[in-house]
Amino acid sequence: MQNKSRTLEITIPAVGLLIICALAYGLTAGKLGFFIDDWYIIWTYRTFGAGKFVEFFRGDRPFFSLIYRIFIPLIKDSPTSWQLFAIFTKWLSALSLWVLLRLLLPNKRWFALTASALFAVYTGFKFHYFAVMYAQNYAIFAIYLFSYIFMVLAVRNPKRRLLFTVLGIICQFIGIVPMELYYGLELVRPIILFLLLSEEKETLKAKLFATARFWLPYFLLFFGFTLFRVFFSSKLFSYQISFLDQLVSNPLGSVKRLVMNAASGWYESSIKVWIQLRLALSGLRANSQSALRVLLMAAGFLSAGYIFTKAGRKDDSEPDNKQSLWIAVIGSFAVFAGMIPVLIAGLEINLSFLSNRFLLPLSIGACLSLVALIELLIRNKHAKTIIAALLIALSIGVNYLNGLEFQKAWERQKDFFVQLTWRAPQITPGTVLIAADLPFSLYFSGSSLTAPLNMIYAPDLADNPIPYQMILASSPQMLSMPELKPNREIDRTARVFHFVGNTSDTLTLFVPENGCLKVLDPNTDPKSFRSDRYADLWADIIPLSNLSRIEVEAPIAANLPAQYFGSVSVDTWCYYYQHAALEQQKENWTEIIALYEQAEQKGYRPNRADEWLPLIAAQIKLGQTPTALSISNKLVPSDEFDVQSLCHFWQEHAAQVAQPSQQKLEELTKRWGCGQ
Repeated sequence: MQNKSRTLEITIPAVGLLIICALAYGLTAGKLGFFIDDWYIIWTYRTFGAGKFVEFFRGDRPFFSLIYRIFIPLIKDSPTSWQLFAIFTKWLSALSLWVLLRLLLPNKRWFALTASALFAVYTGFKFHYFAVMYAQNYAIFAIYLFSYIFMVLAVRNPKRRLLFTVLGIICQFIGIVPMELYYGLELVRPIILFLLLSEEKETLKAKLFATARFWLPYFLLFFGFTLFRVFFSSKLFSYQISFLDQLVSNPLGSVKRLVMNAASGWYESSIKVWIQLRLALSGLRANSQSALRVLLMAAGFLSAGYIFTKAGRKDDSEPDNKQSLWIAVIGSFAVFAGMIPVLIAGLEINLSFLSNRFLLPLSIGACLSLVALIELLIRNKHAKTIIAALLIALSIGVNYLNGLEFQKAWERQKDFFVQLTWRAPQITPGTVLIAADLPFSLYFSGSSLTAPLNMIYAPDLADNPIPYQMILASSPQMLSMPELKPNREIDRTARVFHFVGNTSDTLTLFVPENGCLKVLDPNTDPKSFRSDRYADLWADIIPLSNLSRIEVEAPIAANLPAQYFGSVSVDTWCYYYQHAALEQQKENWTEIIALYEQAEQKGYRPNRADEWLPLIAAQIKLGQTPTALSISNKLVPSDEFDVQSLCHFWQEHAAQVAQPSQQKLEELTKRWGCGQ
């Protein structure tokens, strides 16, 4: 009977944490692909094999390749498998935290489970869906937490002290050496040891001596790696310890900036993150997504309420206010300690998209502090359980919304490559595809988009140089690019991939917020982008566009790899537009008219005024200029690109307009604002 009770005491929290993780992250898992670094990590494995990760991380994080060489061959290149693995390792890290807290606080079952559950769904960290990178980071986090678990076991089991200490040091090494994200949490270790040993030692001197003795092996590894990191920083690591240089050049300003960044990081990670849970209730409307969000939050509330209630039944009836206060203080200290590797690198910590990835090591301290304050301020067990379950429910809702944003970005990126293959069935090797920016670039860099580009157009690639390169001209990629002028040699290396080309072998791409992908003609008027924040970049890259790089008569068209992108639908207006644009390049005018007619029969129409231009051009080439004018007369430009496209087109074709219709054309161009 006692064994059954013991089993349930472990099983219910473990299963409960898994359910909470599945509710928070599971519904979008099968609907996502790869993002940012995930793409070229998978591409590296697919092209060169796992052994190439040694070179991949050389000059960046040299020890990180060991982790990748273990996990990448296991999970391989399935997006869904990586998303599921991320859920599993997130659960594993939450379970590791629960085990640690149960060891440290055996009489606080409710606290241990609640803090672990909040950690599992902590909404400040939004990079969960970068599954290849962060599934492995979660695994490292779980292993690192086990270094604390083994440390506690070493203190409490003198007969197996050596074994547990060795295991703890191994886990510590895995936790902080491959990547430094959890490095700062090492400063929490002596505090935990001191509190542990306070149970055994009576005098302060004895406690301090025992703490130093138990901490020594962990400190030696920590100190040794610190020295290694400092002295070999410039040679082996991309993230430099910039704070030291700043301290020398501007001591007062550097310290002030450090303090301000630390205070801001604590506020964002420990206060603002909980305030923003109200986002879970925003935008609720009568649609399937809102209904599903409510159901997820309700399921999370009931699941959390159940496991928290079960956990709290065996807790001490009288809460220890002093202990709760100390836990809150230690939690805040853990938040500040977790910031150390980020702050000394000169980076900011906040909830903004790129910076929130640094909140992962801070999330434990933030959750410990919050739950400790709940225990301190709320006496009634049922009330605090309801509040904690509500926090879990809202966190699940926010994570689901975050997942939907990633799903939207993934669909836009998929649509980008689908349209590209329709417009460019094959592309001559050695081509650069360039854009000033893309609407989904927050989730995809130019380097990462280079991976699927090559997988699509060079599926059998197995060596360097790579045939295609994607460049976002507004990104740091330009640091390794020549001047954006014709006939400039390109020779750039990104990680393990080497590209050789020429600026004259370029296709310039434009993706409007609403509308189909455009492969820009080199004669496109740069004024089309004069309201764009990257207007100067567009002016540089438009003349480089060389449409002859598109192999219009390719016998076999490129296709998106189904294992990454799934099925492709042609039930969209852009399918007809891209084929019409391709036929315009081939000067197949009758085929263009047929495509527009087919689209109209299926109920599809252009999204924007400029998407009528292939049809208008075809009508003019076939001697139907009045029809072309009639179509144009109905168009209402939606933005600057529309206006300049229409104006530039009719300026080029004004000679084809008969004299009686010239006045009509002048009225039309005046209405559009041409020449203004």
